[in-house]
Amino acid sequence: MTTVTTPTLYAVWSTDAQGVCIASQENPVGLMPILKGVSLSDWLSFAQADSDATIALKLAAALEHVTPFHIEVPIQCLDGTTRLVVFSGLPDGQPGASRLQYSGFILDITRQCKALEDALNTAAEYRLLIENSTDLIAHCDTNGRYVSISPSYSKMTGWAADEMTGERVVGFLHPDDRAPATDALAHLFNGGLLPDAVEVRKLHRDGHYITLGTKACSVSDPSTGKIIGAVLVSRDITRDKERIRKLEKLATRDMLTGLPNRAWINDQVSCMLAQGEDLAYTTVLFIDLNGFKAVNDSMGHAAGDVLLQQVGERLQRCMRPGDSVARLGGDEFEVAAKCSDRKAASTIAQRLVDSLKAPFTLNNADVRIGAAIGISLARFGTVSAKILFENADVAMYQAKARRDGSYQFFEPTMLPLRD
Repeated sequence: MTTVTTPTLYAVWSTDAQGVCIASQENPVGLMPILKGVSLSDWLSFAQADSDATIALKLAAALEHVTPFHIEVPIQCLDGTTRLVVFSGLPDGQPGASRLQYSGFILDITRQCKALEDALNTAAEYRLLIENSTDLIAHCDTNGRYVSISPSYSKMTGWAADEMTGERVVGFLHPDDRAPATDALAHLFNGGLLPDAVEVRKLHRDGHYITLGTKACSVSDPSTGKIIGAVLVSRDITRDKERIRKLEKLATRDMLTGLPNRAWINDQVSCMLAQGEDLAYTTVLFIDLNGFKAVNDSMGHAAGDVLLQQVGERLQRCMRPGDSVARLGGDEFEVAAKCSDRKAASTIAQRLVDSLKAPFTLNNADVRIGAAIGISLARFGTVSAKILFENADVAMYQAKARRDGSYQFFEPTMLPLRD
């Protein structure tokens, strides 16, 4: 592919005592309107590509007062192009010289002006984007201090630009977020990358914190390659975090009772079993209600739902600090606890059994139910959470088979029983 390059035009000229150009050295030759043999004013009138009368007046005023001139003027070249040139002249300062004797040059500045115009347009576009962006855009130096911020910063955080400029970036963060943010900036300034957004809490001027997700990249001096700062683009993710919390709650909570669900209690027991330094037993108590089906069949599912909610409330009141109760589904509940021995586990189980002895009130009627509870205990590294749950399930069916509303510990000799 052949690239056609437009030549840069320049010329050096001088005039005689009558103001007529007597010498003109041009490059390239034959591109500029002929200057030699005409006065400066006549040449300008002939060559000027527009009808801006102020340009001719500037030249006339300079010649009249015998002063230098430096005029930007578009000229119509002989190849049909219009070029912006600098038309400059100095009066001849030699003794006896005529006031019309000048020497000077003509220089094509079309490319430079186009490049400047493009740069200004690009800068204007960037400024337009920054000033109207809902994201928070900031520039900081290598000392971690704000150099500039977008208007959206003030709108979202309440801080005026002059209150933030010159201040440390991390100074506006929650105390717990300052150290990791400082480390992230240091990583950038040392030539590293931050591919993921950094989550921080930014202080609002009224005292509350806004949760932001911030993407950051370093800025280098194009001439030296030296890192001179960073650009920080942040977005308010407070609502996103709240939505995530709600989704997490939906994923880990039983919608009927508000208790944790099976997935949550499984994770909880796995975490408890992973605590190697803890010598206490991780204890699972599997609770299956006695008499619930009869209530559901005779009074309806709505009454059954109310009964399950009341059962959940009573079981929660039996919990010690650190204990957890969850609803697995149907009329099955589960408790996870740390117990020093079987006696401690028995105490919890008896408390659960006793809490269900008092009648429940449904549709202005007293309803009595009970429960069968299976208990399984394990220390760190002995069994998995899955096995611990299965053992408690086996023990619960052993307790249920006795039909006395009590509890049963799992024993290795037990065989699975089902209704």
